[in-house]
Amino acid sequence: MSGGRTAAISLGTLAVGSGVLAGLAAVDRRRWRPPVAKGYVREVGGVTMHYLDEGVGPALLLVHGFAGSTFSWRAVVGELAKEFRVIAVDLPGFGLSDRRPGIGYGHERHAERLLALLDLLGIERAAAVGHSMGGAVVQRLAARAPGRVDRLVLVGSVSAGEPLAVRRRRRAGRLAFGLIQAATFSPTVMYAAGERALRRMVADPGFVTREVVRGYIDPLLIRGTVRAVREMAAEQEREGAIDLGRMEAPALVLTGERDVVVPPARAEELAKALPGALEPIVIERAGHLPAEERPDAFLRAVLPFLRTEARVQRRR
Repeated sequence: MSGGRTAAISLGTLAVGSGVLAGLAAVDRRRWRPPVAKGYVREVGGVTMHYLDEGVGPALLLVHGFAGSTFSWRAVVGELAKEFRVIAVDLPGFGLSDRRPGIGYGHERHAERLLALLDLLGIERAAAVGHSMGGAVVQRLAARAPGRVDRLVLVGSVSAGEPLAVRRRRRAGRLAFGLIQAATFSPTVMYAAGERALRRMVADPGFVTREVVRGYIDPLLIRGTVRAVREMAAEQEREGAIDLGRMEAPALVLTGERDVVVPPARAEELAKALPGALEPIVIERAGHLPAEERPDAFLRAVLPFLRTEARVQRRR
């Protein structure tokens, strides 16, 4: 068989194989069903936001991290709602919130919309809990409106006072985009990639069940997520650091003993930079998701801190 004929056959086989894979991916995508809202969906500051509003008591705002959603708080919302009015949000770009182009996805815009949500709900002051990227968002919230934030709980939190180097942020962004862009090919591929990523973020890989994978990955499969995340990364690169030394709110910094995303040493640095911070708490046998992996330990750490000097905010 001539070399030209062999090459032609190989190319034809590749084309057929690619066509079959594309067809299977299309079927896979058609079978997928988007997650259903479990809370409220309302217009907030010009965007559509999904949020939970549970319990009656002092207001408590929960803000997830990158690629998270209200699902990230599922293990602790019930207990927290026994004492607090819990407002857990999906930041635009994630969960079931807005993904339209050009609406603004930087940390400052997120903080601005959280204030708008508090206004909409008639909440004058709230404690704010932020996980990972959400920690940086609530730091900016407290800096923007110090009179509206009673206290901060920062869980595996990055620092809004020390923005990542551009090169490091772009490298992390490329990895995140690669994972999320798998959604355009096949949900099954996305689930597999997501499971692998989640297993690296926790202390016990057995924690990453099918329910956990679906809870994190299904919202990322919603069309528009990739574009929104790209816009988010570009805007965050342009945001300057805030002066943590001027933060007024009391703060509690928590981290997982085996957190490889924001190791305990970085949590200690963040606590030192915040004038009102207590000694950081390290939760044993937990990675980057301590509120999910060790909810009992998480609640034991945060409840005493949250119970002090908070005022009741009733649902409108």
